[in-house]
Amino acid sequence: MDRGGRPTLREMLADLEFDPGRGTLRLNGERVVLHHSEADRILRRELIERLGEAEARIFLIRRGFRMGQHDAAFIAASWPTLDRGDAFTAGTRLHMLSGIVRVETVFNDFDFARGRFSADFLWHNSIEAEQRNDKTRLSQTPVCWQQLGYASGYASHFFGSLVVYKETQCAAQGHPACRVVGRLADGWGEEDPDVVLFRTRIQPAVAAVPSGPEPHIRTPLPVRDPDAVLLGPVLPALERAARLPLPCLIAGTGRGGPAAAARHLLAMYGIGPETGVRLTAMSGRRPDLVALATALAPTRRARRRDAVPVVLIEEVDALSAPDQGELARLLSDPEARARARVVATSARPLSALAAGGLEPDLWLRLAPLSVEMPALDSRRAALPAIAVGRLPYLADDLGLAVPDAEDGAFDGVAQDPPSGGLDGLDALLTAVLIETSDGSIVTEDLVSREARRISPARHVGDAFGVWLEAQFAAGGLSLDALEARVREAALARCGGNMAAAARLLGISRAQLAYRQKPET
Repeated sequence: MDRGGRPTLREMLADLEFDPGRGTLRLNGERVVLHHSEADRILRRELIERLGEAEARIFLIRRGFRMGQHDAAFIAASWPTLDRGDAFTAGTRLHMLSGIVRVETVFNDFDFARGRFSADFLWHNSIEAEQRNDKTRLSQTPVCWQQLGYASGYASHFFGSLVVYKETQCAAQGHPACRVVGRLADGWGEEDPDVVLFRTRIQPAVAAVPSGPEPHIRTPLPVRDPDAVLLGPVLPALERAARLPLPCLIAGTGRGGPAAAARHLLAMYGIGPETGVRLTAMSGRRPDLVALATALAPTRRARRRDAVPVVLIEEVDALSAPDQGELARLLSDPEARARARVVATSARPLSALAAGGLEPDLWLRLAPLSVEMPALDSRRAALPAIAVGRLPYLADDLGLAVPDAEDGAFDGVAQDPPSGGLDGLDALLTAVLIETSDGSIVTEDLVSREARRISPARHVGDAFGVWLEAQFAAGGLSLDALEARVREAALARCGGNMAAAARLLGISRAQLAYRQKPET
């Protein structure tokens, strides 16, 4: 009863007030209820029958996530002098008090200051494992959905960033106890299916927990589903950027990815894309830096914390050298940075900006909080999911219905990504929407045909350079992949004539044919 941190189980029981005359039950002043576990089993059964198991699971994880967030806030408010570590671990004791599960800690390693978290727990007597609908046979998968969401929501509240728990074994499967493992989302990796699920369906954006009077942001707006998968690798960095009063540089190969990331960051600041000061610094045009200077200038009247202006500077590297110097000067004042948030984008990778794409003074102002969108060509495995996610968004823009698609219709984009990054992918999807506006379904053949039709003719050397830069940006280069690309370039140069391509490469046709065979 007295083990663990505060509040202990004994202290929680002491704060439980039952007033049968008024029909109330309160824990430290907040009303709670007592009911048979059968009520939750009925809810679970009805959800599965009406929504199907997959959607019922998502519903209960989301319900648990919200409950966990609420209980975390309740603990922090009810015991305000509590050590933060005790408040963080109190969720396990509150769950035990509720009769839901007995928690045994295998290890629980956390450091709020450094943003580090890793935990492993055993759940004994899990109510969800006991409540499964079919008790005549063992479950093939873990079933503690709501408890999983609860643990994730509770921990996410304290870290101000998404925490994802996974149930690796469940008593419903025949194990002696359920086992759950928790990590911050970036610890699992942003391409992890459970992280993507939490980002898109459970909690699209997690609000930062204020640690003092500093934060200027509102509760983040939900991320649109298409952007959730697209921005997966950079969401933790954007969440971090939203909490810091520093200018943020978002870069990447092509305009589409950085623009999507900037939209999400603006949403986290609590504003829409048309709000605030917007400067477009395209080549040949001089943006109105007076607007930026006005936003950063001191005013006699104190601004409301939730009304801090945001300045979006598009294609910041296209600014002239004098304008870049003026921008660097404006951003050098810490008080000015606190008066407005500056978000700058570039269609070039950070390595190019550091190597002279930006003036040195401006680079030093923007580099500390810089985010790079990975090239789509380096995320081939995720491209089909990104395509499926963006289809409804583009259909809505065009006023078209979202077409049905056969299984694997977009798998081909992983093998041969559209040129032009996100803009190229959106062009392909737009063409597909137009072709299926008559009610036909999306097929793999249709996607392949439209990809060939709209793909711009590229000089082989230019295409090779773009591919090479993407490989370096992804962190490495395979010599086998390089050789394959050289063969591809030779064949393209010779119009697919293998004999001519072999002569160009200085090898025999048989040698080229052998090298072109797929590995088995």
